[in-house]
Amino acid sequence: MRITDSRWPAVRELARIVLRTEELRVVGPAWMEGEVNDLALRLADVQPARTTFPLYHSVDDQRIGFLQPALEVELGACSLDEPSQETVWLPMNPVDGWRAIADVAGDLLDAGYPGCLGCGGPHDEGVWDESLSRQQMSSPQK
Repeated sequence: MRITDSRWPAVRELARIVLRTEELRVVGPAWMEGEVNDLALRLADVQPARTTFPLYHSVDDQRIGFLQPALEVELGACSLDEPSQETVWLPMNPVDGWRAIADVAGDLLDAGYPGCLGCGGPHDEGVWDESLSRQQMSSPQK
């Protein structure tokens, strides 16, 4: 995915959620189990002080959800169906969406995220604006 794609900011935000969120549960199709486990192992190598890692849970839906069970909230979703406004939404199919998120997460880990300043990209320091993100994704590309 190119950084000029209107979905790029959502991909970056979901990758940051995966890398920084404690007690994260990733729910998605069965093929993702190995992918999530590989990412958890990479996180353990790069962030040795971390004690919790993303856990995978299989669902039959054609979507990926990023949940924080303790708060009973869905932080993010990768699906063609639009979730609630409180959820970071990446409107892509699960295969392409996970590929994009995992690639960006790997790039961020290579850069030292989350322990580095500014390596999370633009908007890393600010509060995520889901309304603006959805508005930009629905606008025609230039």
